[in-house]
Amino acid sequence: MRGLGIVALIIAAGVLIVGMNSFFIVNQTEQALVLQVGKAQAAYNAPGQNQAGLKVKMPFIQNVIKYDRRNIGLDIPNIEVLASNQEQLIVDAFVRYQISDPLAFYQRLQTQRVAENQLSQFTNTAIRNALANKLPEEIISGQRATLMDEIRENLSDSIAGRGIDIIDVRIRRADLPQDVSERVFRRMEAARNQEAELIRANGDKQAQAIKAKADRDRTVILAEANQKSEEIRGEGDAKRNEIYASAYGRDPEFFRFQRALIACEQSLKKGNTQIVIGPENLGLCDEFIAAARKNAN
Repeated sequence: MRGLGIVALIIAAGVLIVGMNSFFIVNQTEQALVLQVGKAQAAYNAPGQNQAGLKVKMPFIQNVIKYDRRNIGLDIPNIEVLASNQEQLIVDAFVRYQISDPLAFYQRLQTQRVAENQLSQFTNTAIRNALANKLPEEIISGQRATLMDEIRENLSDSIAGRGIDIIDVRIRRADLPQDVSERVFRRMEAARNQEAELIRANGDKQAQAIKAKADRDRTVILAEANQKSEEIRGEGDAKRNEIYASAYGRDPEFFRFQRALIACEQSLKKGNTQIVIGPENLGLCDEFIAAARKNAN
């Protein structure tokens, strides 16, 4: 009986070992490649597929290697770059990639370490080629997006066929030696000052044009207003004369009397002379009235 128990224990252990070597689990964040004698037999849960879960393989004959299914980041520090003016820069880059084809990845690279070594070399070359025809101030200041697109395309072409997709490439730091940095700063400052002067000159030119147009518009508006006022004044005078003529026709004697009073009033208001009238001169306007009556006769 004791011998049978040992045999049963051995059989159970063998079944357990076979079972453990026959099944494997693929997580959502993983992709798996089943190998048999170094040759790939099946791939599970590659990007674009949903094959996570429990899988079966032939025990002892087949083995499984797993790769990360997510985007992977790779830091590439201290890349020495010569700009177009032969000034040296120290660049730190960051690459984000994904293993998109586990079979091609295994056949060309096998391990992630080998893949990242090649990625580092290709990224160094792509960055040097992209920055070699740029001035340091262009690299440091405003053309990062365009440069990154160019570097990413070149890197994707270089790594093609290896089961890797380049998601993004970024230059995180681009430093200059101190003496070079000061020269670049002075050049950038001079360029910005020149640009500011050009903007100010254009602004002054536009201001002069706007002012000249405003002066022309003002002259035209004043001329039109004066013309309009003269027309209105003429119409008023004509209307006044018409009213006077009508009044004269109705009562010439009263009309002449009114005009004499108006003439007397205007003569008293003319200039700044002050007139003092005594009791004997209360009939100051009699002369105007007498003249009006004489004209009537």
